[in-house]
Amino acid sequence: MDDYNLIGFVMKFTSIKRRIAASYLKDKGLNSIESIILSIIYKHEGCTQDKIGEITMSDGALIARSLKKLEGHGYVIREPDPKNGRRKIVNITGKGKELYDKIRKEFQASNEVVFKGITSEEQSQLESILEKVYKNLDSIEIPSK
Repeated sequence: MDDYNLIGFVMKFTSIKRRIAASYLKDKGLNSIESIILSIIYKHEGCTQDKIGEITMSDGALIARSLKKLEGHGYVIREPDPKNGRRKIVNITGKGKELYDKIRKEFQASNEVVFKGITSEEQSQLESILEKVYKNLDSIEIPSK
């Protein structure tokens, strides 16, 4: 597979999704990073800040700042982990779910355009392939120089 095509697809797809999210977040004082974090919390209820950082490949300071902002707006709550008081467990609030649902509906509408002319069987095959590729990404060793 040509890297140029793959990178071009990922960049364009990500850019469009970020712009959709930004249209809902701008008046709320949030950005696309916070929408990504909100979606992770929605899908991984009760996850830790460390897990969010692992998924996003972002440093702890960025995650902590974003969570503080989301918490300040009432979209998430952070509580100490009963098993380890130094870690925080993050959960989405009802207000956070409402915002995420609005953004997700717009994402689904854009997906209808993206997948126009592609059968549901082809979409399932693509999803299966992408899941395998995603898992394989963890096996890549990045050289340190």
